[in-house]
Amino acid sequence: MKYLPLVWAAFRRHTTESLLTFLVLTIAFALFSSMVALKATYDAAIENTRMDRLLVASRFCCSDLNIGRREEFMRIPGVQGAAVLQAVFGFYQEPSRPIGVWMLDGATIAAIPELRLTPAHWKQLHETPNGVFFTRTQAEQWNVKVGDTFIVQTRASSREDGATSWPFTVLDVVDDSDHLDWMPNIYGNYEYFDAVRTPDLRGKVHYVLAIDDPDHAQAICRSIDTLYANSESPTYCVPLQVDARNLVASVFSMRQMSLGIGVAGLFMILFLCANSVAESVRERIPEFAVLKTIGFGDRQVAALVCLEAALPAVAGAVLGTALASGLSSFTSRLSADSPVPIPPVSISTGIAGLALAIALVIGAVSALLPLRRLRSMDIAPALAGL
Repeated sequence: MKYLPLVWAAFRRHTTESLLTFLVLTIAFALFSSMVALKATYDAAIENTRMDRLLVASRFCCSDLNIGRREEFMRIPGVQGAAVLQAVFGFYQEPSRPIGVWMLDGATIAAIPELRLTPAHWKQLHETPNGVFFTRTQAEQWNVKVGDTFIVQTRASSREDGATSWPFTVLDVVDDSDHLDWMPNIYGNYEYFDAVRTPDLRGKVHYVLAIDDPDHAQAICRSIDTLYANSESPTYCVPLQVDARNLVASVFSMRQMSLGIGVAGLFMILFLCANSVAESVRERIPEFAVLKTIGFGDRQVAALVCLEAALPAVAGAVLGTALASGLSSFTSRLSADSPVPIPPVSISTGIAGLALAIALVIGAVSALLPLRRLRSMDIAPALAGL
Protein backbone atom coordinates (compact mmCIF):
# COMPACT_ATOMS: atom_id res chain seq x y z
CA MET A 1 0.00 0.00 0.00
CA LYS A 2 2.91 2.38 0.61
CA TYR A 3 3.62 2.44 -3.11
CA LEU A 4 0.12 3.51 -4.18
CA PRO A 5 0.55 7.23 -3.31
CA LEU A 6 3.74 7.27 -5.40
CA VAL A 7 1.98 5.54 -8.32
CA TRP A 8 -0.94 7.96 -8.03
CA ALA A 9 1.45 10.91 -8.03
CA ALA A 10 3.07 9.57 -11.21
CA PHE A 11 -0.37 9.23 -12.77
CA ARG A 12 -1.31 12.80 -11.83
CA ARG A 13 1.93 14.13 -13.29
CA HIS A 14 0.34 14.13 -16.77
CA THR A 15 -3.33 13.52 -16.07
CA THR A 16 -4.60 13.95 -19.63
CA GLU A 17 -1.89 11.76 -21.12
CA SER A 18 -2.47 9.10 -18.45
CA LEU A 19 -6.22 9.06 -19.09
CA LEU A 20 -5.71 8.77 -22.84
CA THR A 21 -3.22 5.92 -22.32
CA PHE A 22 -5.70 4.13 -20.06
CA LEU A 23 -8.46 4.64 -22.64
CA VAL A 24 -6.33 3.17 -25.43
CA LEU A 25 -5.35 0.22 -23.22
CA THR A 26 -9.02 -0.44 -22.49
CA ILE A 27 -9.96 -0.36 -26.18
CA ALA A 28 -6.99 -2.56 -27.10
CA PHE A 29 -7.92 -5.18 -24.50
CA ALA A 30 -11.55 -5.02 -25.62
CA LEU A 31 -10.39 -5.73 -29.17
CA PHE A 32 -8.10 -8.51 -28.04
CA SER A 33 -10.74 -10.21 -25.87
CA SER A 34 -13.37 -9.95 -28.61
CA MET A 35 -11.12 -11.50 -31.24
CA VAL A 36 -9.93 -14.30 -28.95
CA ALA A 37 -13.56 -15.05 -28.06
CA LEU A 38 -14.51 -15.10 -31.74
CA LYS A 39 -11.71 -17.50 -32.63
CA ALA A 40 -12.53 -19.72 -29.63
CA THR A 41 -16.16 -19.83 -30.74
CA TYR A 42 -15.15 -20.86 -34.25
CA ASP A 43 -12.88 -23.59 -32.90
CA ALA A 44 -15.59 -24.86 -30.54
CA ALA A 45 -18.14 -24.93 -33.38
CA ILE A 46 -15.79 -26.99 -35.55
CA GLU A 47 -14.96 -29.40 -32.71
CA ASN A 48 -18.67 -29.80 -31.98
CA THR A 49 -19.29 -31.03 -35.52
CA ARG A 50 -19.40 -34.80 -35.53
CA MET A 51 -16.64 -37.08 -36.78
CA ASP A 52 -19.00 -40.09 -36.88
CA ARG A 53 -21.02 -38.51 -39.69
CA LEU A 54 -19.61 -38.67 -43.22
CA LEU A 55 -20.60 -36.37 -46.05
CA VAL A 56 -20.60 -38.27 -49.36
CA ALA A 57 -21.12 -36.29 -52.55
CA SER A 58 -20.03 -36.35 -56.17
CA ARG A 59 -16.36 -35.59 -56.63
CA PHE A 60 -17.12 -33.35 -59.57
CA CYS A 61 -19.05 -30.09 -59.41
CA CYS A 62 -22.72 -29.69 -60.17
CA SER A 63 -23.72 -33.38 -60.17
CA ASP A 64 -25.13 -35.46 -57.34
CA LEU A 65 -25.17 -39.19 -56.66
CA ASN A 66 -27.94 -41.58 -57.61
CA ILE A 67 -30.33 -42.48 -54.81
CA GLY A 68 -29.79 -46.14 -55.67
CA ARG A 69 -26.39 -46.05 -53.97
CA ARG A 70 -27.97 -46.00 -50.54
CA GLU A 71 -28.16 -49.81 -50.35
CA GLU A 72 -24.56 -50.07 -51.54
CA PHE A 73 -23.37 -47.71 -48.80
CA MET A 74 -25.27 -49.72 -46.17
CA ARG A 75 -23.23 -52.82 -47.08
CA ILE A 76 -19.92 -51.08 -46.31
CA PRO A 77 -18.44 -52.26 -42.96
CA GLY A 78 -18.87 -49.65 -40.23
CA VAL A 79 -21.80 -47.83 -41.87
CA GLN A 80 -24.89 -47.88 -39.64
CA GLY A 81 -27.19 -45.60 -41.64
CA ALA A 82 -27.34 -43.74 -44.94
CA ALA A 83 -29.21 -40.45 -44.82
CA VAL A 84 -30.46 -38.96 -48.08
CA LEU A 85 -30.32 -35.18 -47.96
CA GLN A 86 -31.11 -32.55 -50.53
CA ALA A 87 -31.93 -28.91 -50.05
CA VAL A 88 -33.90 -25.95 -51.31
CA PHE A 89 -31.69 -22.88 -51.06
CA GLY A 90 -33.18 -19.46 -51.59
CA PHE A 91 -34.39 -16.49 -49.58
CA TYR A 92 -37.35 -15.55 -47.44
CA GLN A 93 -39.25 -12.35 -48.35
CA GLU A 94 -36.15 -10.52 -49.63
CA PRO A 95 -32.78 -11.50 -51.12
CA SER A 96 -30.88 -10.25 -48.06
CA ARG A 97 -32.44 -13.07 -45.99
CA PRO A 98 -30.96 -16.32 -47.36
CA ILE A 99 -32.32 -19.62 -46.09
CA GLY A 100 -32.09 -23.35 -46.72
CA VAL A 101 -34.61 -26.15 -46.14
CA TRP A 102 -33.21 -29.69 -45.94
CA MET A 103 -35.30 -32.41 -47.51
CA LEU A 104 -35.18 -35.82 -45.87
CA ASP A 105 -37.06 -39.10 -45.75
CA GLY A 106 -37.95 -41.69 -43.13
CA ALA A 107 -34.64 -43.53 -43.45
CA THR A 108 -32.77 -40.25 -42.95
CA ILE A 109 -34.64 -39.63 -39.70
CA ALA A 110 -33.65 -43.11 -38.50
CA ALA A 111 -30.00 -42.67 -39.56
CA ILE A 112 -29.47 -39.27 -37.90
CA PRO A 113 -31.31 -39.28 -34.53
CA GLU A 114 -29.64 -36.05 -33.43
CA LEU A 115 -32.05 -34.19 -35.74
CA ARG A 116 -34.63 -34.72 -32.98
CA LEU A 117 -37.19 -36.00 -35.50
CA THR A 118 -39.23 -39.15 -34.85
CA PRO A 119 -41.28 -41.57 -36.99
CA ALA A 120 -44.32 -39.59 -35.86
CA HIS A 121 -42.83 -36.48 -37.43
CA TRP A 122 -42.22 -38.38 -40.66
CA LYS A 123 -45.86 -39.49 -40.59
CA GLN A 124 -46.84 -35.81 -40.40
CA LEU A 125 -44.62 -35.05 -43.39
CA HIS A 126 -46.15 -37.96 -45.27
CA GLU A 127 -49.66 -36.65 -44.59
CA THR A 128 -48.72 -33.05 -45.45
CA PRO A 129 -46.08 -33.38 -48.21
CA ASN A 130 -45.23 -29.65 -48.33
CA GLY A 131 -44.86 -29.44 -44.56
CA VAL A 132 -41.69 -28.41 -42.74
CA PHE A 133 -40.34 -28.61 -39.21
CA PHE A 134 -38.40 -25.76 -37.62
CA THR A 135 -36.06 -26.14 -34.67
CA ARG A 136 -36.75 -23.79 -31.78
CA THR A 137 -33.79 -21.57 -32.63
CA GLN A 138 -34.82 -21.28 -36.27
CA ALA A 139 -38.47 -20.69 -35.40
CA GLU A 140 -37.46 -17.80 -33.16
CA GLN A 141 -35.07 -16.40 -35.77
CA TRP A 142 -37.66 -16.47 -38.57
CA ASN A 143 -40.61 -15.62 -36.28
CA VAL A 144 -42.78 -18.53 -37.38
CA LYS A 145 -45.36 -20.65 -35.58
CA VAL A 146 -47.28 -23.83 -36.27
CA GLY A 147 -49.70 -23.42 -39.16
CA ASP A 148 -47.84 -20.56 -40.86
CA THR A 149 -47.18 -20.61 -44.59
CA PHE A 150 -43.47 -20.17 -45.20
CA ILE A 151 -42.46 -19.35 -48.79
CA VAL A 152 -38.87 -19.83 -49.94
CA GLN A 153 -37.98 -17.97 -53.15
CA THR A 154 -35.23 -19.30 -55.40
CA ARG A 155 -33.35 -17.31 -58.03
CA ALA A 156 -33.67 -20.07 -60.63
CA SER A 157 -36.34 -22.72 -60.95
CA SER A 158 -35.66 -26.41 -60.33
CA ARG A 159 -39.39 -27.25 -60.36
CA GLU A 160 -41.08 -29.03 -63.22
CA ASP A 161 -43.78 -26.33 -63.32
CA GLY A 162 -41.13 -23.58 -63.72
CA ALA A 163 -42.04 -21.77 -60.48
CA THR A 164 -39.34 -20.15 -58.37
CA SER A 165 -41.27 -20.24 -55.10
CA TRP A 166 -41.60 -23.12 -52.66
CA PRO A 167 -44.60 -22.66 -50.32
CA PHE A 168 -44.28 -24.71 -47.11
CA THR A 169 -46.60 -25.22 -44.16
CA VAL A 170 -45.05 -25.14 -40.68
CA LEU A 171 -46.10 -28.42 -39.02
CA ASP A 172 -44.30 -28.17 -35.71
CA VAL A 173 -41.30 -26.80 -33.81
CA VAL A 174 -38.79 -29.41 -32.58
CA ASP A 175 -35.85 -29.31 -30.18
CA ASP A 176 -32.47 -28.14 -31.43
CA SER A 177 -29.74 -30.66 -32.11
CA ASP A 178 -27.02 -31.07 -29.49
CA HIS A 179 -24.47 -30.78 -32.28
CA LEU A 180 -23.94 -27.53 -34.13
CA ASP A 181 -23.25 -28.44 -37.72
CA TRP A 182 -23.68 -27.26 -41.28
CA MET A 183 -27.43 -27.98 -41.37
CA PRO A 184 -29.82 -25.00 -41.19
CA ASN A 185 -32.21 -27.09 -39.06
CA ILE A 186 -35.35 -26.63 -41.14
CA TYR A 187 -36.60 -29.97 -42.44
CA GLY A 188 -38.94 -30.90 -45.28
CA ASN A 189 -40.18 -33.95 -47.20
CA TYR A 190 -37.68 -35.33 -49.73
CA GLU A 191 -40.28 -37.46 -51.52
CA TYR A 192 -42.44 -34.39 -52.18
CA PHE A 193 -39.41 -32.34 -53.18
CA ASP A 194 -38.14 -34.99 -55.58
CA ALA A 195 -41.55 -35.44 -57.22
CA VAL A 196 -41.83 -31.70 -57.91
CA ARG A 197 -38.35 -31.34 -59.39
CA THR A 198 -37.54 -31.50 -63.09
CA PRO A 199 -37.08 -35.05 -64.41
CA ASP A 200 -33.33 -34.66 -64.94
CA LEU A 201 -32.82 -33.86 -61.25
CA ARG A 202 -34.98 -36.57 -59.74
CA GLY A 203 -33.17 -39.22 -57.74
CA LYS A 204 -30.01 -37.11 -57.51
CA VAL A 205 -28.85 -36.61 -53.92
CA HIS A 206 -25.93 -36.51 -51.60
CA TYR A 207 -25.57 -38.54 -48.42
CA VAL A 208 -24.66 -38.29 -44.78
CA LEU A 209 -23.53 -41.67 -43.45
CA ALA A 210 -23.75 -42.62 -39.79
CA ILE A 211 -20.80 -44.79 -38.77
CA ASP A 212 -20.09 -46.87 -35.67
CA ASP A 213 -16.74 -45.34 -34.64
CA PRO A 214 -15.44 -41.79 -35.30
CA ASP A 215 -11.88 -43.15 -35.21
CA HIS A 216 -12.67 -45.13 -38.38
CA ALA A 217 -14.04 -42.11 -40.28
CA GLN A 218 -11.04 -41.50 -42.49
CA ALA A 219 -10.56 -45.20 -43.26
CA ILE A 220 -14.22 -45.65 -44.26
CA CYS A 221 -14.02 -42.55 -46.46
CA ARG A 222 -10.97 -43.96 -48.22
CA SER A 223 -12.82 -47.24 -48.76
CA ILE A 224 -15.81 -45.46 -50.29
CA ASP A 225 -13.72 -43.26 -52.58
CA THR A 226 -11.66 -46.26 -53.69
CA LEU A 227 -14.78 -48.32 -54.35
CA TYR A 228 -16.25 -45.70 -56.69
CA ALA A 229 -13.03 -44.33 -58.16
CA ASN A 230 -13.72 -45.80 -61.61
CA SER A 231 -17.50 -45.42 -61.61
CA GLU A 232 -19.50 -42.95 -63.70
CA SER A 233 -19.82 -40.77 -60.58
CA PRO A 234 -16.70 -40.89 -58.36
CA THR A 235 -17.38 -39.90 -54.77
CA TYR A 236 -15.92 -37.35 -52.41
CA CYS A 237 -16.20 -38.56 -48.80
CA VAL A 238 -15.20 -36.48 -45.79
CA PRO A 239 -16.16 -36.46 -42.07
CA LEU A 240 -18.42 -33.52 -41.23
CA GLN A 241 -15.88 -32.11 -38.77
CA VAL A 242 -13.10 -32.18 -41.35
CA ASP A 243 -15.45 -30.67 -43.94
CA ALA A 244 -16.31 -27.82 -41.55
CA ARG A 245 -12.62 -27.17 -40.91
CA ASN A 246 -11.88 -27.17 -44.64
CA LEU A 247 -14.74 -24.79 -45.36
CA VAL A 248 -13.47 -22.29 -42.82
CA ALA A 249 -9.87 -22.63 -44.00
CA SER A 250 -10.76 -22.31 -47.69
CA VAL A 251 -11.84 -18.67 -47.41
CA PHE A 252 -10.43 -15.58 -45.74
CA SER A 253 -12.61 -16.05 -42.69
CA MET A 254 -13.14 -14.16 -39.47
CA ARG A 255 -11.55 -17.11 -37.67
CA GLN A 256 -8.26 -16.44 -39.43
CA MET A 257 -8.55 -12.69 -39.26
CA SER A 258 -9.52 -12.65 -35.58
CA LEU A 259 -6.20 -14.17 -34.51
CA GLY A 260 -4.22 -11.58 -36.50
CA ILE A 261 -6.27 -8.72 -35.09
CA GLY A 262 -5.84 -10.06 -31.56
CA VAL A 263 -2.05 -10.35 -31.94
CA ALA A 264 -1.89 -6.85 -33.43
CA GLY A 265 -3.83 -5.59 -30.43
CA LEU A 266 -1.30 -7.20 -28.10
CA PHE A 267 1.62 -5.50 -29.84
CA MET A 268 -0.21 -2.19 -29.60
CA ILE A 269 -0.77 -2.72 -25.87
CA LEU A 270 2.87 -3.67 -25.27
CA PHE A 271 4.25 -0.76 -27.28
CA LEU A 272 1.95 1.76 -25.62
CA CYS A 273 2.56 0.50 -22.09
CA ALA A 274 6.35 0.22 -22.54
CA ASN A 275 6.58 3.70 -24.05
CA SER A 276 4.46 5.21 -21.28
CA VAL A 277 6.51 3.62 -18.47
CA ALA A 278 9.84 4.47 -20.10
CA GLU A 279 8.87 8.11 -20.54
CA SER A 280 7.53 8.35 -16.99
CA VAL A 281 10.71 6.89 -15.51
CA ARG A 282 12.93 9.10 -17.71
CA GLU A 283 11.17 12.25 -16.51
CA ARG A 284 11.44 11.19 -12.86
CA ILE A 285 15.09 10.13 -12.68
CA PRO A 286 15.83 12.77 -9.98
CA GLU A 287 12.85 11.55 -7.94
CA PHE A 288 14.10 7.97 -8.05
CA ALA A 289 17.54 9.22 -6.99
CA VAL A 290 15.90 10.85 -3.95
CA LEU A 291 14.07 7.59 -3.13
CA LYS A 292 17.34 5.66 -3.24
CA THR A 293 18.98 8.32 -1.09
CA ILE A 294 16.33 7.98 1.65
CA GLY A 295 16.66 4.21 1.77
CA PHE A 296 14.74 2.61 -1.13
CA GLY A 297 16.64 -0.44 -2.32
CA ASP A 298 16.73 -1.87 -5.84
CA ARG A 299 13.91 -4.31 -5.03
CA GLN A 300 11.67 -1.56 -3.70
CA VAL A 301 12.32 0.64 -6.73
CA ALA A 302 11.67 -2.35 -9.00
CA ALA A 303 8.38 -3.07 -7.21
CA LEU A 304 7.34 0.58 -7.64
CA VAL A 305 8.12 0.62 -11.37
CA CYS A 306 6.46 -2.78 -11.98
CA LEU A 307 3.36 -1.63 -10.10
CA GLU A 308 3.27 1.58 -12.13
CA ALA A 309 3.48 -0.47 -15.32
CA ALA A 310 1.06 -3.22 -14.31
CA LEU A 311 -1.78 -1.25 -12.73
CA PRO A 312 -2.92 0.59 -15.90
CA ALA A 313 -2.58 -2.61 -17.94
CA VAL A 314 -4.57 -4.67 -15.44
CA ALA A 315 -7.24 -1.97 -15.09
CA GLY A 316 -7.43 -1.71 -18.88
CA ALA A 317 -7.73 -5.51 -19.14
CA VAL A 318 -10.59 -5.63 -16.62
CA LEU A 319 -12.52 -2.78 -18.19
CA GLY A 320 -11.70 -3.87 -21.74
CA THR A 321 -12.86 -7.44 -21.12
CA ALA A 322 -16.08 -6.13 -19.58
CA LEU A 323 -16.56 -3.91 -22.62
CA ALA A 324 -15.95 -6.86 -24.95
CA SER A 325 -18.55 -8.88 -23.05
CA GLY A 326 -21.05 -6.06 -23.48
CA LEU A 327 -20.32 -5.93 -27.21
CA SER A 328 -20.54 -9.70 -27.73
CA SER A 329 -23.75 -9.39 -29.76
CA PHE A 330 -21.91 -7.12 -32.23
CA THR A 331 -18.96 -9.51 -32.36
CA SER A 332 -21.35 -12.34 -33.24
CA ARG A 333 -22.44 -10.45 -36.34
CA LEU A 334 -18.90 -10.68 -37.71
CA SER A 335 -19.44 -14.40 -38.25
CA ALA A 336 -22.85 -14.07 -39.90
CA ASP A 337 -21.52 -15.03 -43.34
CA SER A 338 -19.33 -17.85 -42.11
CA PRO A 339 -19.56 -21.14 -44.05
CA VAL A 340 -19.94 -22.87 -40.68
CA PRO A 341 -22.74 -21.70 -38.35
CA ILE A 342 -21.44 -20.72 -34.94
CA PRO A 343 -23.21 -19.96 -31.65
CA PRO A 344 -23.27 -16.46 -30.12
CA VAL A 345 -19.84 -15.20 -29.11
CA SER A 346 -19.30 -14.85 -25.35
CA ILE A 347 -16.39 -13.88 -23.10
CA SER A 348 -15.54 -16.90 -20.98
CA THR A 349 -13.75 -16.95 -17.63
CA GLY A 350 -10.73 -18.40 -19.39
CA ILE A 351 -10.54 -15.46 -21.80
CA ALA A 352 -10.86 -12.99 -18.92
CA GLY A 353 -8.08 -14.82 -17.07
CA LEU A 354 -5.91 -14.81 -20.19
CA ALA A 355 -6.38 -11.04 -20.56
CA LEU A 356 -5.34 -10.47 -16.93
CA ALA A 357 -2.31 -12.74 -17.28
CA ILE A 358 -1.22 -10.93 -20.44
CA ALA A 359 -1.69 -7.59 -18.70
CA LEU A 360 0.67 -8.71 -15.93
CA VAL A 361 3.22 -10.00 -18.44
CA ILE A 362 3.03 -6.76 -20.43
CA GLY A 363 3.50 -4.78 -17.24
CA ALA A 364 6.59 -6.83 -16.34
CA VAL A 365 8.09 -6.58 -19.85
CA SER A 366 7.39 -2.83 -19.99
CA ALA A 367 9.34 -2.34 -16.79
CA LEU A 368 12.49 -4.17 -17.93
CA LEU A 369 14.27 -1.35 -19.78
CA PRO A 370 13.39 1.37 -17.24
CA LEU A 371 14.63 -0.87 -14.41
CA ARG A 372 17.86 -1.52 -16.26
CA ARG A 373 18.35 2.21 -16.55
CA LEU A 374 17.61 2.78 -12.86
CA ARG A 375 20.09 0.09 -11.77
CA SER A 376 22.89 1.82 -13.69
CA MET A 377 21.84 5.28 -12.50
CA ASP A 378 24.53 7.44 -10.88
CA ILE A 379 22.75 9.00 -7.91
CA ALA A 380 24.86 12.15 -7.58
CA PRO A 381 24.41 13.46 -11.16
CA ALA A 382 20.75 12.48 -10.99
CA LEU A 383 20.27 14.55 -7.81
CA ALA A 384 22.03 17.45 -9.49
CA GLY A 385 19.28 17.41 -12.08
CA LEU A 386 16.70 18.50 -9.49
